Amino acid sequence: MGRLFFTALVNLGAYFVLRRLWPSIREGWRHQTFLALAGLSLLGLALPLVFGFGDHGVVPMVGLPLKLFSSGWLIAVGLVMLLGWPLALLLKRRAPAPASVAPVVQVTEGGAALVAAPPVDLERRSLLVGAGRALPLFAAATSSAGMVAGSSGFVLREVDVRLRGLPPALDGFRIGQITDVHIGTFIDTQYLRATVEAMNQAGVDLQVMTGDLIDDLSQLDETMAALEMCQARHGMLAILGNHEHWRGLPAVREAYAASARRGGPVRLLVDEAHVLEHAGHRVRVVGVDYPIGPRRSVSAKADRMRRSAEVAFRGTSPDELVLCLSHHPDFFPLAVERGARLTLSGHTHGGQVALLGMPLFRFAFDYMLGRYRRGEGQLYVSGGTGHWLPFRIGVPAEVTLVTLRAEA
Repeated sequence: MGRLFFTALVNLGAYFVLRRLWPSIREGWRHQTFLALAGLSLLGLALPLVFGFGDHGVVPMVGLPLKLFSSGWLIAVGLVMLLGWPLALLLKRRAPAPASVAPVVQVTEGGAALVAAPPVDLERRSLLVGAGRALPLFAAATSSAGMVAGSSGFVLREVDVRLRGLPPALDGFRIGQITDVHIGTFIDTQYLRATVEAMNQAGVDLQVMTGDLIDDLSQLDETMAALEMCQARHGMLAILGNHEHWRGLPAVREAYAASARRGGPVRLLVDEAHVLEHAGHRVRVVGVDYPIGPRRSVSAKADRMRRSAEVAFRGTSPDELVLCLSHHPDFFPLAVERGARLTLSGHTHGGQVALLGMPLFRFAFDYMLGRYRRGEGQLYVSGGTGHWLPFRIGVPAEVTLVTLRAEA
Protein backbone atom coordinates (compact mmCIF):
# COMPACT_ATOMS: atom_id res chain seq x y z
CA MET A 1 0.00 0.00 0.00
CA GLY A 2 2.89 2.35 0.74
CA ARG A 3 4.27 1.87 -2.77
CA LEU A 4 0.86 2.68 -4.25
CA PHE A 5 0.59 5.88 -2.20
CA PHE A 6 4.14 6.91 -3.15
CA THR A 7 3.43 6.36 -6.85
CA ALA A 8 0.29 8.47 -6.60
CA LEU A 9 2.27 11.32 -5.00
CA VAL A 10 4.97 11.19 -7.68
CA ASN A 11 2.32 11.26 -10.42
CA LEU A 12 0.70 14.28 -8.79
CA GLY A 13 4.03 16.09 -8.42
CA ALA A 14 4.98 15.42 -12.04
CA TYR A 15 1.59 16.66 -13.24
CA PHE A 16 1.97 20.02 -11.47
CA VAL A 17 5.50 20.41 -12.87
CA LEU A 18 4.24 19.65 -16.39
CA ARG A 19 1.45 22.20 -16.04
CA ARG A 20 4.17 24.84 -15.78
CA LEU A 21 6.53 23.40 -18.41
CA TRP A 22 3.95 22.21 -20.90
CA PRO A 23 0.79 24.33 -20.46
CA SER A 24 -1.10 22.42 -23.16
CA ILE A 25 -1.26 19.41 -20.83
CA ARG A 26 -3.90 21.21 -18.79
CA GLU A 27 -6.62 20.27 -21.27
CA GLY A 28 -7.41 18.26 -24.37
CA TRP A 29 -5.93 14.94 -25.43
CA ARG A 30 -2.61 15.51 -23.63
CA HIS A 31 -4.45 15.97 -20.34
CA GLN A 32 -6.55 12.85 -20.91
CA THR A 33 -3.52 10.78 -21.99
CA PHE A 34 -1.52 11.70 -18.89
CA LEU A 35 -4.41 10.83 -16.59
CA ALA A 36 -4.99 7.51 -18.38
CA LEU A 37 -1.32 6.47 -18.17
CA ALA A 38 -1.05 7.56 -14.55
CA GLY A 39 -4.19 5.56 -13.75
CA LEU A 40 -2.76 2.51 -15.54
CA SER A 41 0.43 2.75 -13.48
CA LEU A 42 -1.61 2.78 -10.27
CA LEU A 43 -3.73 -0.13 -11.52
CA GLY A 44 -0.58 -2.22 -12.02
CA LEU A 45 0.23 -1.83 -8.33
CA ALA A 46 -3.34 -2.06 -7.02
CA LEU A 47 -4.46 -5.25 -8.79
CA PRO A 48 -2.17 -7.64 -6.84
CA LEU A 49 -3.41 -6.11 -3.59
CA VAL A 50 -7.05 -6.39 -4.61
CA PHE A 51 -6.69 -10.06 -5.60
CA GLY A 52 -4.64 -10.99 -2.53
CA PHE A 53 -1.25 -11.49 -4.18
CA GLY A 54 0.48 -8.89 -1.99
CA ASP A 55 2.98 -6.18 -2.90
CA HIS A 56 5.35 -8.57 -4.63
CA GLY A 57 2.79 -10.88 -6.21
CA VAL A 58 1.71 -10.86 -9.85
CA VAL A 59 -1.80 -11.30 -11.23
CA PRO A 60 -1.70 -14.09 -13.86
CA MET A 61 -1.57 -13.07 -17.52
CA VAL A 62 -1.70 -9.28 -17.11
CA GLY A 63 0.17 -8.71 -13.85
CA LEU A 64 3.80 -8.70 -15.02
CA PRO A 65 3.32 -6.42 -18.08
CA LEU A 66 1.32 -4.02 -15.92
CA LYS A 67 3.99 -3.97 -13.20
CA LEU A 68 6.72 -3.42 -15.79
CA PHE A 69 4.74 -0.49 -17.18
CA SER A 70 4.14 0.87 -13.67
CA SER A 71 7.87 0.74 -12.91
CA GLY A 72 8.84 2.42 -16.18
CA TRP A 73 6.18 5.09 -15.78
CA LEU A 74 7.24 5.77 -12.17
CA ILE A 75 10.85 6.29 -13.26
CA ALA A 76 9.78 8.62 -16.09
CA VAL A 77 7.48 10.81 -13.97
CA GLY A 78 10.05 10.77 -11.18
CA LEU A 79 12.64 12.19 -13.58
CA VAL A 80 10.14 14.80 -14.76
CA MET A 81 9.49 15.87 -11.18
CA LEU A 82 13.15 15.93 -10.07
CA LEU A 83 14.54 17.63 -13.17
CA GLY A 84 11.49 19.70 -14.04
CA TRP A 85 10.89 21.71 -10.90
CA PRO A 86 14.11 23.80 -11.25
CA LEU A 87 13.09 24.60 -14.83
CA ALA A 88 9.59 25.49 -13.67
CA LEU A 89 10.97 27.89 -11.05
CA LEU A 90 13.25 29.56 -13.60
CA LEU A 91 10.38 29.96 -16.05
CA LYS A 92 8.26 31.54 -13.35
CA ARG A 93 11.01 34.05 -12.54
CA ARG A 94 11.51 34.89 -16.21
CA ALA A 95 7.84 35.19 -17.13
CA PRO A 96 7.22 38.31 -19.28
CA ALA A 97 5.25 41.07 -17.62
CA PRO A 98 1.69 41.59 -18.90
CA ALA A 99 1.27 44.42 -21.39
CA SER A 100 -1.00 46.21 -18.95
CA VAL A 101 1.68 46.54 -16.30
CA ALA A 102 2.40 50.22 -15.68
CA PRO A 103 5.91 51.61 -15.78
CA VAL A 104 7.85 51.56 -12.54
CA VAL A 105 8.04 54.80 -10.53
CA GLN A 106 11.64 55.40 -9.49
CA VAL A 107 12.38 58.06 -6.83
CA THR A 108 15.78 59.81 -6.98
CA GLU A 109 17.29 62.96 -5.41
CA GLY A 110 16.15 64.92 -8.42
CA GLY A 111 12.56 63.77 -7.98
CA ALA A 112 10.31 60.95 -9.18
CA ALA A 113 10.51 59.50 -12.69
CA LEU A 114 8.72 56.84 -14.70
CA VAL A 115 11.00 53.99 -15.71
CA ALA A 116 10.11 51.13 -18.07
CA ALA A 117 9.79 47.66 -16.53
CA PRO A 118 13.02 45.63 -16.77
CA PRO A 119 13.23 43.73 -20.05
CA VAL A 120 12.90 39.94 -20.17
CA ASP A 121 15.58 37.90 -21.94
CA LEU A 122 13.23 36.26 -24.44
CA GLU A 123 15.99 34.18 -26.02
CA ARG A 124 16.93 32.59 -22.70
CA ARG A 125 13.27 32.07 -21.85
CA SER A 126 12.66 30.31 -25.18
CA LEU A 127 15.56 27.96 -24.38
CA LEU A 128 14.01 27.13 -21.02
CA VAL A 129 10.61 26.55 -22.64
CA GLY A 130 12.22 24.24 -25.21
CA ALA A 131 14.05 22.29 -22.48
CA GLY A 132 10.81 21.96 -20.53
CA ARG A 133 8.95 20.59 -23.52
CA ALA A 134 11.76 18.15 -24.31
CA LEU A 135 11.97 16.88 -20.71
CA PRO A 136 9.06 14.36 -20.97
CA LEU A 137 10.66 12.84 -24.08
CA PHE A 138 14.05 12.64 -22.33
CA ALA A 139 12.45 11.04 -19.27
CA ALA A 140 10.59 8.47 -21.39
CA ALA A 141 13.71 7.58 -23.39
CA THR A 142 15.87 7.27 -20.25
CA SER A 143 13.28 5.11 -18.52
CA SER A 144 12.94 2.83 -21.55
CA ALA A 145 16.69 2.42 -21.98
CA GLY A 146 17.18 1.68 -18.28
CA MET A 147 14.31 -0.81 -18.23
CA VAL A 148 15.74 -2.69 -21.22
CA ALA A 149 19.22 -2.80 -19.65
CA GLY A 150 17.79 -3.79 -16.28
CA SER A 151 15.89 -6.70 -17.81
CA SER A 152 18.80 -8.01 -19.90
CA GLY A 153 20.18 -10.62 -17.51
CA PHE A 154 23.56 -10.67 -15.80
CA VAL A 155 27.21 -10.49 -16.77
CA LEU A 156 30.07 -12.62 -15.44
CA ARG A 157 32.58 -10.28 -13.80
CA GLU A 158 36.10 -11.63 -13.21
CA VAL A 159 37.91 -10.02 -10.28
CA ASP A 160 41.49 -10.88 -9.30
CA VAL A 161 42.34 -10.07 -5.66
CA ARG A 162 46.04 -10.00 -4.81
CA LEU A 163 46.86 -10.70 -1.16
CA ARG A 164 50.29 -10.30 0.40
CA GLY A 165 51.48 -13.49 2.06
CA LEU A 166 48.84 -15.72 0.49
CA PRO A 167 50.01 -19.36 0.73
CA PRO A 168 50.97 -20.73 -2.71
CA ALA A 169 48.41 -23.53 -2.30
CA LEU A 170 45.63 -20.91 -2.12
CA ASP A 171 46.88 -18.97 -5.15
CA GLY A 172 44.05 -19.48 -7.64
CA PHE A 173 41.32 -20.19 -5.04
CA ARG A 174 38.08 -19.10 -6.70
CA ILE A 175 34.88 -17.74 -5.15
CA GLY A 176 31.61 -17.16 -6.98
CA GLN A 177 29.41 -14.42 -5.49
CA ILE A 178 25.74 -13.68 -6.01
CA THR A 179 23.94 -11.03 -4.00
CA ASP A 180 20.77 -8.93 -3.96
CA VAL A 181 18.89 -11.36 -6.19
CA HIS A 182 15.46 -10.23 -4.91
CA ILE A 183 13.35 -13.18 -6.03
CA GLY A 184 9.90 -11.66 -6.53
CA THR A 185 8.03 -9.65 -9.12
CA PHE A 186 10.77 -9.22 -11.73
CA ILE A 187 13.29 -11.95 -10.82
CA ASP A 188 12.14 -15.57 -10.79
CA THR A 189 13.78 -18.78 -9.66
CA GLN A 190 14.80 -19.68 -13.23
CA TYR A 191 17.02 -16.60 -13.19
CA LEU A 192 18.53 -17.75 -9.89
CA ARG A 193 19.15 -21.22 -11.34
CA ALA A 194 21.01 -19.60 -14.22
CA THR A 195 23.30 -17.72 -11.83
CA VAL A 196 24.13 -20.87 -9.84
CA GLU A 197 24.74 -22.79 -13.03
CA ALA A 198 27.07 -20.03 -14.24
CA MET A 199 29.15 -20.44 -11.08
CA ASN A 200 29.10 -24.22 -11.54
CA GLN A 201 30.35 -23.87 -15.11
CA ALA A 202 33.10 -21.50 -13.95
CA GLY A 203 34.38 -24.21 -11.61
CA VAL A 204 34.68 -22.02 -8.51
CA ASP A 205 35.84 -23.63 -5.27
CA LEU A 206 33.27 -21.85 -3.09
CA GLN A 207 29.97 -20.12 -3.81
CA VAL A 208 28.59 -17.34 -1.59
CA MET A 209 25.25 -15.55 -1.42
CA THR A 210 25.65 -12.23 0.40
CA GLY A 211 22.07 -11.34 1.30
CA ASP A 212 18.74 -10.02 -0.05
CA LEU A 213 17.92 -13.35 -1.64
CA ILE A 214 14.12 -13.08 -1.78
CA ASP A 215 11.15 -10.71 -1.52
CA ASP A 216 8.26 -13.04 -2.39
CA LEU A 217 8.20 -15.83 0.20
CA SER A 218 5.67 -17.84 -1.83
CA GLN A 219 8.68 -18.77 -4.01
CA LEU A 220 10.89 -19.77 -1.07
CA ASP A 221 10.88 -23.55 -1.70
CA GLU A 222 11.83 -23.15 -5.36
CA THR A 223 14.45 -20.60 -4.37
CA MET A 224 16.16 -23.04 -2.01
CA ALA A 225 15.99 -25.75 -4.67
CA ALA A 226 17.83 -23.41 -7.05
CA LEU A 227 20.59 -22.73 -4.49
CA GLU A 228 20.94 -26.47 -3.87
CA MET A 229 22.09 -26.85 -7.49
CA CYS A 230 25.49 -25.66 -6.22
CA GLN A 231 28.30 -28.03 -7.25
CA ALA A 232 31.24 -26.12 -5.77
CA ARG A 233 33.82 -28.20 -3.93
CA HIS A 234 33.17 -26.34 -0.66
CA GLY A 235 29.47 -25.74 -1.22
CA MET A 236 27.67 -22.44 -0.75
CA LEU A 237 27.76 -20.11 2.26
CA ALA A 238 24.96 -17.56 2.64
CA ILE A 239 24.23 -14.59 4.89
CA LEU A 240 21.17 -12.44 5.58
CA GLY A 241 20.36 -9.02 4.18
CA ASN A 242 17.82 -6.42 5.21
CA HIS A 243 15.13 -7.83 2.91
CA GLU A 244 15.17 -11.21 4.67
CA HIS A 245 14.53 -9.35 7.92
CA TRP A 246 11.72 -7.32 6.34
CA ARG A 247 9.91 -10.06 4.43
CA GLY A 248 9.87 -12.85 7.01
CA LEU A 249 13.05 -13.83 8.82
CA PRO A 250 11.71 -16.96 10.62
CA ALA A 251 10.52 -18.50 7.34
CA VAL A 252 13.83 -17.77 5.59
CA ARG A 253 15.94 -19.18 8.42
CA GLU A 254 13.79 -22.31 8.57
CA ALA A 255 14.19 -22.80 4.83
CA TYR A 256 17.99 -22.69 5.16
CA ALA A 257 17.83 -25.05 8.17
CA ALA A 258 15.61 -27.50 6.26
CA SER A 259 18.08 -27.47 3.37
CA ALA A 260 20.92 -28.30 5.78
CA ARG A 261 18.90 -31.16 7.30
CA ARG A 262 18.42 -32.58 3.79
CA GLY A 263 22.19 -32.63 3.41
CA GLY A 264 22.19 -29.80 0.88
CA PRO A 265 25.33 -27.85 -0.02
CA VAL A 266 24.02 -24.53 1.36
CA ARG A 267 24.81 -23.25 4.85
CA LEU A 268 23.56 -20.01 6.43
CA LEU A 269 25.99 -18.03 8.59
CA VAL A 270 24.53 -15.61 11.15
CA ASP A 271 27.31 -14.01 13.18
CA GLU A 272 29.34 -17.17 12.93
CA ALA A 273 32.17 -18.71 10.93
CA HIS A 274 32.72 -21.78 8.80
CA VAL A 275 36.21 -23.22 8.49
CA LEU A 276 37.12 -25.17 5.39
CA GLU A 277 40.36 -26.82 4.42
CA HIS A 278 41.74 -26.33 0.94
CA ALA A 279 44.99 -27.89 -0.25
CA GLY A 280 46.09 -28.33 3.37
CA HIS A 281 45.34 -24.76 4.45
CA ARG A 282 42.51 -23.51 6.66
CA VAL A 283 40.19 -20.84 5.30
CA ARG A 284 37.83 -19.22 7.81
CA VAL A 285 34.75 -17.63 6.25
CA VAL A 286 32.97 -15.29 8.66
CA GLY A 287 29.34 -14.36 7.96
CA VAL A 288 27.72 -11.44 9.80
CA ASP A 289 24.07 -10.54 10.22
CA TYR A 290 22.54 -7.37 8.79
CA PRO A 291 22.61 -4.59 11.43
CA ILE A 292 18.88 -4.10 11.83
CA GLY A 293 16.89 -3.45 15.00
CA PRO A 294 14.21 -1.31 16.63
CA ARG A 295 16.48 1.76 16.66
CA ARG A 296 17.63 2.98 13.24
CA SER A 297 20.14 5.66 14.21
CA VAL A 298 23.69 5.63 12.89
CA SER A 299 25.06 4.92 16.37
CA ALA A 300 22.64 1.99 16.85
CA LYS A 301 23.74 0.48 13.53
CA ALA A 302 27.40 0.85 14.52
CA ASP A 303 26.72 -0.81 17.90
CA ARG A 304 25.03 -3.78 16.23
CA MET A 305 27.94 -4.15 13.81
CA ARG A 306 30.45 -4.14 16.69
CA ARG A 307 28.46 -6.82 18.52
CA SER A 308 28.35 -8.95 15.37
CA ALA A 309 32.10 -8.59 14.94
CA GLU A 310 32.80 -9.63 18.54
CA VAL A 311 30.73 -12.80 18.17
CA ALA A 312 31.47 -13.80 14.59
CA PHE A 313 35.28 -13.50 14.74
CA ARG A 314 35.76 -15.52 17.93
CA GLY A 315 38.30 -18.29 17.63
CA THR A 316 40.18 -16.82 14.68
CA SER A 317 43.68 -18.25 14.37
CA PRO A 318 46.74 -16.49 12.89
CA ASP A 319 47.45 -19.44 10.59
CA GLU A 320 44.07 -19.11 8.85
CA LEU A 321 43.11 -17.07 5.82
CA VAL A 322 40.10 -15.06 7.01
CA LEU A 323 37.37 -14.00 4.58
CA CYS A 324 34.27 -12.04 5.57
CA LEU A 325 30.75 -11.96 4.13
CA SER A 326 28.75 -8.87 5.05
CA HIS A 327 25.66 -7.66 3.25
CA HIS A 328 26.31 -4.05 4.29
CA PRO A 329 29.73 -2.84 3.10
CA ASP A 330 30.09 -0.46 6.07
CA PHE A 331 31.22 -3.50 8.09
CA PHE A 332 34.52 -3.47 6.18
CA PRO A 333 36.66 -1.51 8.74
CA LEU A 334 35.57 -3.85 11.54
CA ALA A 335 36.42 -6.87 9.41
CA VAL A 336 39.89 -5.51 8.69
CA GLU A 337 40.50 -4.83 12.40
CA ARG A 338 39.83 -8.52 13.09
CA GLY A 339 42.09 -9.87 10.39
CA ALA A 340 39.81 -10.36 7.37
CA ARG A 341 41.89 -10.16 4.21
CA LEU A 342 38.89 -9.96 1.88
CA THR A 343 35.31 -8.84 2.51
CA LEU A 344 32.54 -9.48 -0.02
CA SER A 345 29.43 -7.29 0.15
CA GLY A 346 26.37 -6.12 -1.75
CA HIS A 347 23.39 -4.05 -0.59
CA THR A 348 24.07 -0.92 -2.66
CA HIS A 349 23.32 -2.38 -6.12
CA GLY A 350 26.08 0.00 -7.20
CA GLY A 351 23.38 2.65 -7.32
CA GLN A 352 22.16 0.92 -10.53
CA VAL A 353 23.10 4.05 -12.50
CA ALA A 354 26.63 5.12 -13.49
CA LEU A 355 27.95 7.72 -15.90
CA LEU A 356 31.41 7.17 -17.41
CA GLY A 357 31.96 4.38 -14.90
CA MET A 358 31.16 6.55 -11.87
CA PRO A 359 28.04 5.67 -9.82
CA LEU A 360 25.60 8.57 -9.97
CA PHE A 361 24.58 8.10 -6.34
CA ARG A 362 28.07 7.39 -4.92
CA PHE A 363 27.42 9.91 -2.14
CA ALA A 364 24.80 7.57 -0.64
CA PHE A 365 27.33 5.03 0.71
CA ASP A 366 30.95 5.12 1.82
CA TYR A 367 31.55 1.99 -0.27
CA MET A 368 29.27 2.01 -3.30
CA LEU A 369 30.71 -0.24 -6.00
CA GLY A 370 33.85 -2.18 -6.83
CA ARG A 371 37.14 -2.56 -4.97
CA TYR A 372 38.45 -0.80 -1.87
CA ARG A 373 41.58 -1.29 0.23
CA ARG A 374 42.32 -0.59 3.89
CA GLY A 375 45.64 -1.75 5.30
CA GLU A 376 46.00 -5.46 4.60
CA GLY A 377 42.28 -5.89 3.92
CA GLN A 378 40.33 -5.53 0.71
CA LEU A 379 36.63 -5.10 -0.04
CA TYR A 380 34.61 -5.90 -3.13
CA VAL A 381 31.10 -4.44 -3.40
CA SER A 382 29.01 -6.14 -6.08
CA GLY A 383 26.60 -4.21 -8.28
CA GLY A 384 24.01 -6.86 -7.42
CA THR A 385 22.79 -9.95 -9.24
CA GLY A 386 19.14 -8.93 -9.42
CA HIS A 387 16.96 -6.01 -8.48
CA TRP A 388 13.59 -4.99 -7.09
CA LEU A 389 13.32 -2.25 -9.74
CA PRO A 390 14.28 -3.31 -13.29
CA PHE A 391 16.26 -0.18 -14.17
CA ARG A 392 20.01 -0.05 -14.73
CA ILE A 393 22.29 2.23 -16.71
CA GLY A 394 26.01 1.58 -16.66
CA VAL A 395 25.82 -0.89 -13.75
CA PRO A 396 24.81 -4.30 -15.13
CA ALA A 397 23.62 -7.10 -12.87
CA GLU A 398 26.54 -9.40 -12.18
CA VAL A 399 27.71 -12.79 -11.01
CA THR A 400 31.17 -12.14 -9.59
CA LEU A 401 34.01 -14.63 -10.01
CA VAL A 402 36.77 -13.76 -7.53
CA THR A 403 40.22 -15.34 -7.88
CA LEU A 404 42.73 -15.02 -5.04
CA ARG A 405 46.30 -14.33 -6.15
CA ALA A 406 49.53 -14.02 -4.20
CA GLU A 407 50.87 -10.49 -4.29
CA ALA A 408 54.49 -10.39 -5.40
